[in-house]
Amino acid sequence: MFSANRQLRMHVKDLIQQNDQAGIRPSKTYQALANAVGGPANLTFTEKDVRNYISRHLRISGDETDPKELLKHFSRMKELNPNFFFEIDMDENHSIRNVFWADAWCRAAWEYFGDVVTVDTTYKTNRYDMPFGSFVGVNHHGMFTLLGCYFISYSFADMFADRHMWVPVFFKDEFWAGMRSTQHSESIHSVFDKYLNSKSSLLQFVRQYQNCVIDKEQKELECDAADLRGIIPCVSSSPIEKRFQREYTNSMFRDVQDQFIKKADCDISSVNHHGTSKVCEVDQQKMVFDMSVYSRYQVVYCLQSSDVQCDCFMFQSNGIL
Repeated sequence: MFSANRQLRMHVKDLIQQNDQAGIRPSKTYQALANAVGGPANLTFTEKDVRNYISRHLRISGDETDPKELLKHFSRMKELNPNFFFEIDMDENHSIRNVFWADAWCRAAWEYFGDVVTVDTTYKTNRYDMPFGSFVGVNHHGMFTLLGCYFISYSFADMFADRHMWVPVFFKDEFWAGMRSTQHSESIHSVFDKYLNSKSSLLQFVRQYQNCVIDKEQKELECDAADLRGIIPCVSSSPIEKRFQREYTNSMFRDVQDQFIKKADCDISSVNHHGTSKVCEVDQQKMVFDMSVYSRYQVVYCLQSSDVQCDCFMFQSNGIL
């Protein structure tokens, strides 16, 4: 237990560094090392030594060195992959005001899934109290996908906070990919929580964020593999459902089928002609607390363009018929 007798061997330092980058707590790392040699008594160091090594050698703590190390880290990432992009905005005192970065995976995701993007500034701050935010889209499995991340000053954060005044009901006929709720923000926060904490330096924050991206990449690849193993069978002989089965991924097709089955609850109560359009009144029966409740929708079919529009706007906003 004397300090002169305590030491961290090279392989131990490597393991500590790997675990720290993976977001594993120092106490868990110490327990794993102790278990490997039959208990703490057989180690040549204490848990405090593990924590000290992390704080002194692996994490940048100075306000001046952290931005420099962050720039070096981004530059290395750019050398490894030219498609990595970053931008650092500094003030006249060379203090960081805003940071944005997106790796190659995020930029590729933007090309496919950038038609609907949410800007989330609600995640916890870091050591410097700079709000951390993310650009989030929805992929072909209906899962959120990261498109880029940023640190911003509070003046910019306040600007984003004012967006709550944009009432979504005015945009119900626009495509939202199901992102009008807070579901995706809560989901992405749970992923960040596995790797990030409010005491992290900027460099540590960025490194651990990369683990979040890898996590999302893996889950998307798993869903792609599941689609290759087989498709969900149709519940009817309708050619419409068969077409959706071909076009949608399995996870999205489940939502389509759910709506397709509910068409059995719908009855057309009237059909009227208005110029070049047919207007159908559709009653949908629902069971609420063992009571039958009817909801009426209006469906307009244009004879010239063959466009169909229901006043629920579910197809326009979610892409689900």
